[in-house]
Amino acid sequence: MLRKGQVSAAQAQFSRAVQADPGNQLCWLLLAQCDHRLGQNGPTIQHLHRAFRLNQADAEVCQLLADCLLESHRHAEALTALQDLSPRTERSGYWHIAKAKAHLALLDFDSTVRECSAALAKATNNPTLKHQALQGLGHGLMKFGGHVEAAWCYRMLLDDNPLDFGSALSAAHASSWACDWVGLADDFERLRLCIEHVDSTGQRPISGRSPFPLITLTDDPQILRWAATLTYQEYCVGLHPTPPSVSRRVPRPNGKWRIGLMSSDFHVHATSMLIAEFLECLDHDRFELYFYSGGPDDQSDLRARVRRTATCWVETADLASAQLAERIRDDEIGLLLEMKGYTLGSRMDVLSYRPAPIQISWLGYPGTTGASSLDYIIGDPVVTPLEAQPHYSECIAQMPCCYQPNDSTRARPAAVSRQQCGLPEGATFVFASFNMSYKIVPEVFDAWCYILQATPDSVLWLLVQEEPARQRMREVACRHGLDPDRLIFAPFLSADMHRARLPLADLCLDTFPCGGHTTASDALWAGVPVLALIGESFASRVAASLLTTLGLQDLVCRDIDQYMQSAIGWAQDRGAFQGLKARLELGRTQSPLFDGRHYAGDFERLLLRMVERQDAGLPPVPLVAEVRAA
Repeated sequence: MLRKGQVSAAQAQFSRAVQADPGNQLCWLLLAQCDHRLGQNGPTIQHLHRAFRLNQADAEVCQLLADCLLESHRHAEALTALQDLSPRTERSGYWHIAKAKAHLALLDFDSTVRECSAALAKATNNPTLKHQALQGLGHGLMKFGGHVEAAWCYRMLLDDNPLDFGSALSAAHASSWACDWVGLADDFERLRLCIEHVDSTGQRPISGRSPFPLITLTDDPQILRWAATLTYQEYCVGLHPTPPSVSRRVPRPNGKWRIGLMSSDFHVHATSMLIAEFLECLDHDRFELYFYSGGPDDQSDLRARVRRTATCWVETADLASAQLAERIRDDEIGLLLEMKGYTLGSRMDVLSYRPAPIQISWLGYPGTTGASSLDYIIGDPVVTPLEAQPHYSECIAQMPCCYQPNDSTRARPAAVSRQQCGLPEGATFVFASFNMSYKIVPEVFDAWCYILQATPDSVLWLLVQEEPARQRMREVACRHGLDPDRLIFAPFLSADMHRARLPLADLCLDTFPCGGHTTASDALWAGVPVLALIGESFASRVAASLLTTLGLQDLVCRDIDQYMQSAIGWAQDRGAFQGLKARLELGRTQSPLFDGRHYAGDFERLLLRMVERQDAGLPPVPLVAEVRAA
């Protein structure tokens, strides 16, 4: 029957067989295969468990069970099943790969590296296993801080297949993290050639990697949309995306609209730091908040604060994508906010099931997702001007001011001393950049060196964790004729301790093409101006949006020369700089940027414009920012 495609009939027959002979492992296995072909994940896993318990020396059944558990995001159970394989049974390379996947999802990166290394040792004549082992090894090393070693893993994959876009991108990202700018030049060239070849031949590349690293390497909106679309298509392999329906009205159970928030960042994370006050200020008489949380419970005050705003809280880490989509649909969510994009913990495939009538990309991913299942992306007139619409698969929906919410109750701790932070007392001006090292491209670092050359008693304060990366930056500074001791490296600290040291900086120099987001708003909240370089992509325009909302457009530069001369000018003209600081303080207290209540009102009105169109049977269209009342 299975060979003839009569899967339901075969399932019924095997169900009778296991009832008659519950000790028959083969029947349990064949029943599980029927379940799987019918898309019944729960019964598949249940029946594979029965088959495995009958013979725990059966490596094939163990592997099938572990793979199904991994597909269902039940990573801890997958690890247990793999460990239950009889010690007498030889471990295959794929057994090690499955363990590595489980460890990676459970954030055990040391074990990820160990298991992938073991798989690689068994991959001598198996190109598929070699690919999976090197890819997993690279991912594990990246999380473990071994960026240079990770880059070599990805380069080996690219050597095997020059069309491996994901590996080309990963190699460049690893080099960026390591500040290995010599390696980055080669990696970026191989990435460019890969993209050019695909563009000229139409041949589909191999991806298997988030397009986010590309955001840190280019602000070309066409390439960014191409990469995002490719990634979304891979997320949906084997799925049949549900098309949008304009006839589907937005439900209002209990007379309220239900907003679903889907993320794995409801803990001590930049996202939760930004949204807490906004969530508290939403009109809970009109809106209910349903949280779909896939991240850890860190028992923090911040998570508790976010959770207090919830009408309903659903833990999703162990839910398969189809199950999560069904839960969202059953919860009658009217507007689903996707808050991860292609970053760690993403559940983008859930959107393809169309669990909500209106699906929106917001805050978590600074660019287009390329996803046909997302109706809108929330931006503003600066990060997403309407003329940029061709570069977005979603319809642009503009907030009247900055798209980024902020918390006016965030701490402003008492400042610490220069000595406590390792800053020289004799420095006349402290430039700073607290963005991650992967955002620092060589062209911008060269500009920073030029700025330091023109301001002899200044220093540059950086947040770079790995000592080898720090040393590479010192070597580049030396080649520019600078004393490397003028680079001051700050340690990673808690959010409150970081905010306490921020006022010691005079001017923050933003990175490009991926600038600061929460990093920039933290500096502005602390009263430290941010000098930004604006580009064409969402991620290269965030600081510009923050500054425009504060009325500080003179800190937004259009090219690298203006950026360098502006930084030098502010450092040399202390009178003008003090005037700038005074304007920042006025904007910080009086502009809408740090007003969570004002943001909530604007956000509600924008959502209701989407609801109005949906309920009228009209498709999504770009929504221009409303003019704010004076």
